[in-house]
Order: sequence, then structure tokens, then C-alpha cells
Amino acid sequence: MGDSTWKVVFGETGTTSDSVYTQKVTIISISGEVLGTFKGSSTPNPFKPSDPSIKGKEAYPFISKGSYGLTHGTHKGRPALVVSNNQFVPTRNKNPNFPDYGKRANYIHVHWGYKTTWKGSAGCPTIHPGQWKDFLAKVPSGSGILVVP
Repeated sequence: MGDSTWKVVFGETGTTSDSVYTQKVTIISISGEVLGTFKGSSTPNPFKPSDPSIKGKEAYPFISKGSYGLTHGTHKGRPALVVSNNQFVPTRNKNPNFPDYGKRANYIHVHWGYKTTWKGSAGCPTIHPGQWKDFLAKVPSGSGILVVP
């Protein structure tokens, strides 16, 4: 029983030696072949650059464990992967930026981290900036599945 699509799988925290991009990210083809492994993070920035006193889950929504649809699209006008067609996905905590949303967030994208020292993400899974171009080049065309631990 094979899967009918490719996957981008984020491993548990601590599966890389990187202090910021702590999760091993594996791209798996439709046939189950590993197309590449990268460093990433499925958790957002632990602080808000505009207000560094806001930390952890008070800063941004953390998307819940699960599998989500993934399609090619854009983030800030550059190629990226769009999660669940920009629709709402469940989060582990209330969305501090949009309290009315409750435990959910929308416009979640898999994109490049902005710096090697911080993720630059308000809820999005990110890939180490030094590996982003290679990561994107290895992602198959069409739609796939994002797996978050």
C-alpha cells in the first residue's frame, strides 16, 4: 500500500545538531525514496522581534502535530510551499496575534528562515536559510503532504 503523494517530514526537535533549526526535515518521493534531508524547524520564533519581552507560546501560534496538504506557492512574493491552501490549521496554543481565531492559524507556509540565528517565523515551519535553495529544488512538483511531529 503506497502513498499517492510526496511528503515533507519534520522530525522531532533535537534530530539535528543545529541550535536553531533543530529538526531533521526529509523530503520523500511518491515511491518512498528519500530525495534529501535538511535542517528545519516546525516551531515559530520563540520571541517577537517587535517586542522581545513576549516569549514562547505567547509570541506566535505553534501548529499542531499532524499531516497537512502542501502545494507550491509563494511567501512574501518568493517561491515557497503553502500549507492547507492558506486555510486554517489547528494550533497547540491560542493564536496570540489574532485572539478571535482561537487555537488555529491561516496563511501557514514552509519557507526559508531569515537568519541562521533566528527562525523569523510567526507560526510557519522554516528551513535553514543556507539550505533553502537546495530544499526547494528537491521538492517534487504538484501537491504533497507536510508531516509535523
